[in-house]
Amino acid sequence: MHSFIIAAVAENGVIGADGDLVWDLPADQAYFKQRIRSAQLLTGRVSFESNQGQEIFPEEEQVIVLTRQKDYRAGNVRVAHSLAEAWQIAEDSSYEELAVLGGANVYKMSLPKVDTLYITEVHAEFEGDTFFPKIPEADWQEVQREDFPADKWNPYPFSFVTYRRKN
Repeated sequence: MHSFIIAAVAENGVIGADGDLVWDLPADQAYFKQRIRSAQLLTGRVSFESNQGQEIFPEEEQVIVLTRQKDYRAGNVRVAHSLAEAWQIAEDSSYEELAVLGGANVYKMSLPKVDTLYITEVHAEFEGDTFFPKIPEADWQEVQREDFPADKWNPYPFSFVTYRRKN
């Protein structure tokens, strides 16, 4: 099973504030939706329950929610209480890919396990309370980069960057 993290990250590491994104980049939203379309989705409970999460997760059977709440239930999502349990659910599913969608703790825990990182670098700094973990250069190699200037739809310059785990 191929596994990956997908995230949009500001230059100062911010990925959110008060449970929401702090920027609007329609190009990134389209890229994100295209990348996760056919994957099993892993997310933390807070991200799942956020406003953004409610927009992202329309097909609940595609979702694994990672939570410490032992009695957690939400629609048809699969619930895991550890990263190992979440990975086992994904491996036992019919999906060929697992997309890790955050939040910050889920990213941090998953970073050592995934094969690929799809990072949208937002070339601006933002105030926020949620940060992406530092990508260890010893473990990851940048293999692709597409740079885009700000335009009338996307108010900040950004780059789509793909990293592969070094062997």
